[in-house]
Amino acid sequence: MTSQGLEDLLCLLTAVVVADKRVLGAKVRAFLKQVSALQSTLNIEPKWSEAKILMWYENHKGEVRKQAFGPYLKTWLYDCVDRLSGIEEKSAVLGAMRQIALADGNICVKERSLIVLTARQWGLNLTG
Repeated sequence: MTSQGLEDLLCLLTAVVVADKRVLGAKVRAFLKQVSALQSTLNIEPKWSEAKILMWYENHKGEVRKQAFGPYLKTWLYDCVDRLSGIEEKSAVLGAMRQIALADGNICVKERSLIVLTARQWGLNLTG
């Protein structure tokens, strides 16, 4: 995966963290856990430490929030998703998005929308 691909992956997952406007510690912990797991699943090298992932999140969450709540959400989201279309484990990315969304006990409409739009853009059906 290229550095742009990793950036897009982190943006996509961060969008789920900030989607319901209540960023809880549980969501950030889920984000860190899911990014770490995806690094192995997607064979991302070099692997980022949890500290580096958290630093990236802190430095980029404001911009991601602007995109996720801005008027051009679909354009931004589809650009990220399209650049990630070459990865083989798309279901793992969708699973990570779902786990982050569920970290606070429920999936809000905005989180569900991000997951559904991502799946549709990749031509995947969601189950469950």
